[in-house]
Amino acid sequence: MDAEEKPAESDNMEEWTLSAKNETSVSPNSSQDTAPLGHPRDNTGQSEAFGSPGDRAVYPPNIYAPQAQAFYCRDMEVAQCYLDGNADAVEFCTHEPYHNVLAAATYTLQEGDRPSRTGSISLFDVNPDMGRFELFYRVETVGIFDIKWSPVVGNVGPMLAQADADGYLRVHGLECCSNGGDSLSLKEIVGKKISSSMCLCVDWNPSTTSILVGLSDGSVSVVSFLESQLNVIQEWKAHDFELWAASFDIHQPQLVYTGSDDCKFSCWDLRDGPSNLVFQNSKVHKMGVCCIAKSPRNPNILFTGSYDEHLRLWDVRSISKPVNETSICLGGGVWRVKHHPYEPGVVLAACMHNGFVVVKINEEKGEVMETYTKHGSLAYGADWQRGNLSHKVKQNSSVVATCSFYDRLLRIWIPESSVVKQL
Repeated sequence: MDAEEKPAESDNMEEWTLSAKNETSVSPNSSQDTAPLGHPRDNTGQSEAFGSPGDRAVYPPNIYAPQAQAFYCRDMEVAQCYLDGNADAVEFCTHEPYHNVLAAATYTLQEGDRPSRTGSISLFDVNPDMGRFELFYRVETVGIFDIKWSPVVGNVGPMLAQADADGYLRVHGLECCSNGGDSLSLKEIVGKKISSSMCLCVDWNPSTTSILVGLSDGSVSVVSFLESQLNVIQEWKAHDFELWAASFDIHQPQLVYTGSDDCKFSCWDLRDGPSNLVFQNSKVHKMGVCCIAKSPRNPNILFTGSYDEHLRLWDVRSISKPVNETSICLGGGVWRVKHHPYEPGVVLAACMHNGFVVVKINEEKGEVMETYTKHGSLAYGADWQRGNLSHKVKQNSSVVATCSFYDRLLRIWIPESSVVKQL
């Protein structure tokens, strides 16, 4: 799909922001990106990188950043807030004891004579048991397309990788603030410009020794991360158009999967050289491939999501067609898919024009358990919270964070589906 063809209309919504005093104000959304996340094919601002690592400002959340609003009601809503920019990614920390830490990222096109793309990362403390939903840190960045917490490996602490609109890959560490106490912040460990194209997606190798990055020119980069240094060790032209999905195989990390606007879904073996393609499927997806998610429990199962509104289940031993040939139509472009951290076969999907969907996969067939439509704009970011906080509320392991683009809304909620309550 061309960037202009992607489903990116503003829905003529008004933008709600909260002042530092928690007073509500309304302002029209006068500057909206005509193609959120699908805009990299324009050539505005690409000749000059926006923002080097030293350009960014960190703001105390009670001065510049929106305030979190917690609320409780019978339909399992927990909390919400409005971010400082167009919201496109949310990720709960995977490391103990930081499962309560939620990172939310934004991407906003600043139009004008010299267009630029700005963004931010906000950190929230999310603990439904304690009735707590607090913004405790925010850093201003360039526009962000994707973020990903590092996997849990040995005694390596939590790190957050960031894919930038200016072609940078950045890695932040979560650490205690220098002024002491229990407060946390992000500290940039390293940032490196790896391409003149935009970095659209990012994934960690299971050992955290390398990072996979998909680029807007259809290329993919494998970047080593050793001794706090980033170095591109492989890069090749994998697709014809924007590469929105790039993922390591968590069971066989020598394999990587890629998906693109060219409707192709591919696998590459890093041991054989980047030009040696393991397989490529170009017939099943009717529109661009948006996301790829390997099952954490079954080494043979993999999911893909597409603009064609289908979630597809694949057996990588027979990649010529999906396991369920008819797949699962979710009623909106499937932008993100996240596996439940504990319940096998349960996935959360961000479906752009159809909100967020909880799906149960059972015996190679899929069933929609729940559709969450309380966002008023494009559904992009979604994640499950790991549930080690306490046992007061059984549903803690099923707490969900979701965000939508134009209305800048972040919501915390608990699915009503019985399949994710019986944990």
